[in-house]
Amino acid sequence: MRSGRGRSVFRTAVRLVLCLFLWGAFSLSAGASTKSPAKHIVILSTLSSPLLDTSIVWFRKEMAERGYVDGDNVSYEFLNAEGDIVQAVSLLSSAIAKRRPDLILTVATLATRAGRELLAATRIPQLFMIVTDPVDEGLTQAMGTPSGSNVTGQSHVVPAESQLAVVSEVLRTAKREAPFRIAILRSDYPSALSVSAQLRAAAPNYPAIELVELGFPYRPGDSGSLEMKASALRLIEQHRKSLDGLWLVAGPNQANRAFVAAVQETGVPIVNSGNIGNARRGAMVALQSTAEFIGKDAAETAVTILAGTDPGEIPITRPRQFVAGVNVTTAGRLGAVIPSAILELAQGNVFH
Repeated sequence: MRSGRGRSVFRTAVRLVLCLFLWGAFSLSAGASTKSPAKHIVILSTLSSPLLDTSIVWFRKEMAERGYVDGDNVSYEFLNAEGDIVQAVSLLSSAIAKRRPDLILTVATLATRAGRELLAATRIPQLFMIVTDPVDEGLTQAMGTPSGSNVTGQSHVVPAESQLAVVSEVLRTAKREAPFRIAILRSDYPSALSVSAQLRAAAPNYPAIELVELGFPYRPGDSGSLEMKASALRLIEQHRKSLDGLWLVAGPNQANRAFVAAVQETGVPIVNSGNIGNARRGAMVALQSTAEFIGKDAAETAVTILAGTDPGEIPITRPRQFVAGVNVTTAGRLGAVIPSAILELAQGNVFH
């Protein structure tokens, strides 16, 4: 039989255990009720292409590496505009009306343009990737500076001056007096127009190259791709006798294997294409950022934004890394050789 003192100690212990139990239960309940809701990210892609699709895959992989796991603390909604800006605006508008996102990732120029149209007057953060010329698109006043608004992101292309420098360095080895007459083969897709203008503005600094333009209308969709290919082939046939080579600029056609293959079948050498796969298939030079670099860099910025940083304070930049590819056989067709410094830059991407 317990003494009075013993019973008192026992009751005190019971009360303590009950208090600890109730405090723990309350803490669990409070923790469950205050757990942050999953972030919601809308990804609007201009269209489906190897670079765009794979960049999105790398974005999600890197997000998971940084703690944002799909189905746990983040959800994604994927939208494909199929190359049509009207469809891009409609899809994004519907997605926002259905559920306000914590972040919108726009992939490539057309989707980013649609995003600005809808988001400029909101506070929804917009992050873009694979935009050729953010300055020309009005996203920032200068590369390396923030937008001051709710948008930030990264261009994916090598500057025009750098592209011209590499191509010129190769062609100069041909040691001919007349410049190589190279046609920029491009649609009037926004990024293609922008890069073409930059190249033509810088070309006078490279006397080994004379640039001309062969332009045709941009058309969205599968039928549009066929129409653009036919237009490009007609232009090449009309001008082939006056051309030494072709230059493929950023945009859907540069990433379209059927388009590139058809151009190669004309026999006019492709001297530059910002796609390593095209160098493997015959383009003399290709300088590009990779899908891995693009996706990882975008994820790093996304995590910063989701943590509370104002996108308008994050500088709009170019990728920190590029890769190069060269085709020795195509250079030889033009009477040129690939200089050792450029071969070293290309590393494992030297093709024959």
